[in-house]
Amino acid sequence: MKYDIAAFDFDGTLADTMPWFNSILNTVADKYGFRKIDAAERDQLRHREASEILKFLGIPLWKLPAIMTHVRTLMQEIDPSVHLFDGIPDALARLKSSGLRLAVVSSNSLENVQRVLGPDTVALFDDYECGTDLFGKPAKIDRLLKRHDTAPERFLLVGDEMRDIDAARKAGVRVGSVAWGYNHVDALRERGPDELFMRVADLPALAD
Repeated sequence: MKYDIAAFDFDGTLADTMPWFNSILNTVADKYGFRKIDAAERDQLRHREASEILKFLGIPLWKLPAIMTHVRTLMQEIDPSVHLFDGIPDALARLKSSGLRLAVVSSNSLENVQRVLGPDTVALFDDYECGTDLFGKPAKIDRLLKRHDTAPERFLLVGDEMRDIDAARKAGVRVGSVAWGYNHVDALRERGPDELFMRVADLPALAD
């Protein structure tokens, strides 16, 4: 087995939060005064980096923490509409049974993450690094590496965005990208992840 730990992003990787996020985006835009977008623009933004998306929407960095806090609060209120992608619980169970340690690394709150995962899937994870962090995912990854005494080359971050690839590179760990999340698979492929998963059913191959 190539890895000791697989750390999963939550939104767009484990949980299908995009339809819900799209449904609230323009309401949040009204509240915080940034640009509304239509379906065609949403699809175009899937090919762009996070910094480019913020610029396109007209969101200054100083507003971002308040917006993210508001979105997480909304998610608590209507979480029944957010579900895991089909096949995720089974794929995770197979990875866990192989001896791979599992973690969640997310800017979403631990409460939201565990509510959507449900008790059976929560029990599959060995560790969680959730919530906002001034230094982002690289700091979360570094804490996991230290707690589990794991070599960076034996750690895989699995995510759905280009910024997940960037975070893994900054932390010096390996990275796998999933094709079913936010950033388009072509944009992810151009970034050169170490692993690329086209279907949820491909995830258990991590244990080979």
